[in-house]
Amino acid sequence: MKRFSFLTLLLSGIVAALSNCRHTHVDNNQPSDSDSLYTNTHYTLTIPARFPLLTNPYKDSMSVEGVELGRILFYDKHLSLDGQKSCATCHNVLFALSDSGNAKSTNEFQQTVRNAPALENLAWASQLFWDGRSGSLALQAQDAYQHELGLVVQNGINYLKTDSTYTRLFRKSFGRPGDITAPKIYNAIQQFVMSAISGNSKLDKYLRGEEQLTPSELMGYQIFLNETGDCFHCHASSGGSTLLFTDNLFRNNGLDSAVNVSDFKDAGRGAITGSSSDYGKFKDPSLRNIALTGPYMHDGRYTTLQQVINFYSDSTKLSPTIDNTMLLPNHANGGLHLSTVQKQALVDFLYTLTDTSFIHNPGLQNPF
Repeated sequence: MKRFSFLTLLLSGIVAALSNCRHTHVDNNQPSDSDSLYTNTHYTLTIPARFPLLTNPYKDSMSVEGVELGRILFYDKHLSLDGQKSCATCHNVLFALSDSGNAKSTNEFQQTVRNAPALENLAWASQLFWDGRSGSLALQAQDAYQHELGLVVQNGINYLKTDSTYTRLFRKSFGRPGDITAPKIYNAIQQFVMSAISGNSKLDKYLRGEEQLTPSELMGYQIFLNETGDCFHCHASSGGSTLLFTDNLFRNNGLDSAVNVSDFKDAGRGAITGSSSDYGKFKDPSLRNIALTGPYMHDGRYTTLQQVINFYSDSTKLSPTIDNTMLLPNHANGGLHLSTVQKQALVDFLYTLTDTSFIHNPGLQNPF
């Protein structure tokens, strides 16, 4: 009797095990490791106080994994023609993601025609580069990889596929099937650059009641905001806030004299739109971290902020497309004609826009 009971229990166990096996489905076509799954940890951009509303259509599709992947790609020199350059070669975080004090950069082919711009607060920009030729940060990344880094796309993809860190991050950032493609590379770079937000300078702390400006800095701020310096026309955001310190528009600020638009050495925005009214126009850069991002202007012609202010004070030039602001009565006879004290006050104020927490932000540093 005991023997019969034992056999009955044994057979019941075997039947149950077989039943479980029949109901367990193993899909050999899908990766089984946990890293293959799409994590999609939403990345929330921290918007500084008093910044304009962010309407960038890509802001809600950012992920923690995508930003981190973009950071690694941004610093990886393997994604260039000679394996010696990366995005960070010309966009050094210690110089607010500009080119380390160089007027022109040396890319994979030659010296660049224009100064490498800083890559800060570009989540608010819809047209990128000095001439606005790219309509998104992903397109900007594609342009830079092609024309500055000389990336052979398939070679880059083949390299990334051999690295387990990359294959894991691409899966966690973009999900199954986990393939690595050029659009995903550019999308990840876009997410990283969108995360590069600067809004914690001495001026920001002053506006929050945390620090005081010196008398000269405060005078410079007032000059910036009124028609004495007239800076606000180009360096305020479209909503009236000055805190982006750019309107992200394109203007001819009187750098070069010209009788006809064909006289411009660099057509600027005009080469993109084909409109004669856009010749000689370039994007208004942000003044944030301006003390770190020299040399100045699209061609890096001015080494110091003092030279820039001297230009606006006494050396602006006429041309067919010069911005109307530069023709206002207070700009008569080549500039604003500021006093020595006013010039120094403006320089002192501009230094208050340096954001040391931005350039030391761990999320922007070299992961290698």
